[in-house]
Amino acid sequence: MKPVVRDVLSVVLGLAGAAAMWVGMNWLLNTGNCASGGPYISTRSCPPGTITFSLVLGGGTLLWLAGIAASRKGLNARGTGQLVWLIGFVGLGLAVILKAALQDSMPSESRLGAFIMGGVFIPVGIGFVVQRKSETTAAPEDPRSPRKRLRRLRDNGVLDAEEFARLRSVIGEEGAADRLDVLERAVADYASGLLSTPEYEDRKRSATFTG
Repeated sequence: MKPVVRDVLSVVLGLAGAAAMWVGMNWLLNTGNCASGGPYISTRSCPPGTITFSLVLGGGTLLWLAGIAASRKGLNARGTGQLVWLIGFVGLGLAVILKAALQDSMPSESRLGAFIMGGVFIPVGIGFVVQRKSETTAAPEDPRSPRKRLRRLRDNGVLDAEEFARLRSVIGEEGAADRLDVLERAVADYASGLLSTPEYEDRKRSATFTG
């Protein structure tokens, strides 16, 4: 799927989901405490349509999540995924707070729940995006740092688990960078045919031996 199509689909699904969530939530906040079915119910009966709007709320939540999943970058970086996240949490949080503050006919128990919901949703929505931004903008590790070079040698199959562990234990000591230099030169020379397999293994053994 083309990137632009994914972004458009993400926003459409996210907005549709958030709208359905608000429709369902708005109805349920107007009902207050209620219960349906069973012989021992002491609260008032739920009005007709409560189950329907509960399903609308659940379906809207699934659509909203689908909007995040459809985005190219999800929640890992700036993009439609984080936008849909903000719409869901911050948008709905503000909406329920405004409803509780402006609608006099709202049941008292729903009003309290709305203020609590908004007080939780808004910081969760903003806080998560801010946290992800700080993580992605942190200074990247120097690719020539000893630890980065060591991990690269392991990931490329040059070092097995035991050799990697031995070198990692001395990576901060004097001469550790020289060991990595020897390994990297040995890998390059072996790949270019300047070293035979026994010669390559000898150099590798001398660089990884820490006893």
